[in-house]
Amino acid sequence: MNELKLESRFWMTVDGKKVFGKGPCILLKNIDRLGSLNKAAREMNMSYSKAWSIIHGAERALGYALVETKSGGLDGGGSFLTVEAKRLVRAYEEFSKEAEELVNKLYEDYFKDF
Repeated sequence: MNELKLESRFWMTVDGKKVFGKGPCILLKNIDRLGSLNKAAREMNMSYSKAWSIIHGAERALGYALVETKSGGLDGGGSFLTVEAKRLVRAYEEFSKEAEELVNKLYEDYFKDF
C-alpha cells in the first residue's frame, strides 16, 4: 500500500496575484550569495530576463526595492539585496518552517488513520 503524504507550499499574494514564495526567496538568496542577478539566474537554470521579471514584479507589488545594482568600476558591478529584502527572506523562511511543522502536525492528527 502506498503511503499518503501531504505537500504544502506557501506564497504571498497581492490582489490575488502571486508575489513572493519559495522560488523568489531562493532567487534572492542566490543573488545575495553570488552578488549577481545574472549568476543567480544561471544557477537556477533561468533566463536573466525571467529572473529580472520575477524581482521587478515583486518589487512593484510590494511597493519597495528588493535588489540594488552597482555598475562597473574597479570592483565590477553586481546586485545586492536591500535591507527590506533580507528581512523578507528571513521572515518567509522562519514562517515557512514553523507553518510546515504545524501543518504536518494537523495532517497527522486528521489523517493518521488513512
